[in-house]
Amino acid sequence: MSRTLSNFLSINIISVIFLPGVIVHELSHLFMAAIMFVPVGRMEFMPKKENNKLRLGSVEIAKTDPFRRAIIGFAPVVVGLAIIIGSVYFFSHNTSFLQSENYYIFIAVSLILMYLLFVISNTMFSSSRDMEGTAEILIILVIIFTLAYALGFRFPFFYFDRIFTKQTVGLIQKSELFLLAPILIDVAMLATIRALKGKDGY
Repeated sequence: MSRTLSNFLSINIISVIFLPGVIVHELSHLFMAAIMFVPVGRMEFMPKKENNKLRLGSVEIAKTDPFRRAIIGFAPVVVGLAIIIGSVYFFSHNTSFLQSENYYIFIAVSLILMYLLFVISNTMFSSSRDMEGTAEILIILVIIFTLAYALGFRFPFFYFDRIFTKQTVGLIQKSELFLLAPILIDVAMLATIRALKGKDGY
């Protein structure tokens, strides 16, 4: 989405639109690197075009082992999902209160939530550079689980019943519904851009 918009909007406008998501993304790398005791360097939140690619932000991570690198690279996905589910939980449990207090506040909160879902969902995914070393980790995990299965070890699936309770499943379902909003916005924007490009003869 950001790469597509960069063909029509200035980098400064894109920076303003996606800034909250970029901050969350880069801080996720930063905090996870700190937890993993991996040194970090310069951090940027301004978009830059490099080789026809748009980079919304960056944080310098020191070289480390593939395991910690993969965890640091995957951190924005975990944090993004946590923010989305947390926002949906807050909104769904306060909908009646917001509507009864002031309808305009309810509309404002709804719009803020949709914007938050839009920018977080469009910036939470890790880039190919973020996921360097992940392939090696996945191969090792596949080998470990394959050997464990061959040796007769089985995962105790009854733990899933404790984790995925009725309330948890209901919250995940609500989150999926709320995520339809940014998906529909993305689809509508991409369709509009394609229509404009076709109309202009590009």
